[in-house]
Amino acid sequence: MTIKSYPFLFWLDQSLAYVHSETELAEMCHYTGPDEGICIYRDGRYLTRSGQVVTPLSADELTRLVQQTLVQEGQCCVAKLSQCSVEDAFTLLENIR
Repeated sequence: MTIKSYPFLFWLDQSLAYVHSETELAEMCHYTGPDEGICIYRDGRYLTRSGQVVTPLSADELTRLVQQTLVQEGQCCVAKLSQCSVEDAFTLLENIR
């Protein structure tokens, strides 16, 4: 893996997770191939786990993923969330466990 900095958001199979460490990423990727999943960095970069640049999600797509993640984690009032930026996604998801 070429990932050298944490944290980041990890998009895999239509779900989004905040990744704090290499250990967390290894647990999430136990059954995945080396280029499955996308790392989303706070500065807006979208990279594969091997470091290849990929097309970013639109604000609507990112918002839907954040809403879905919040609902899965038992959060309420996600319908009020609109046009989520990458920075907003980090803020909303960094303390979800």
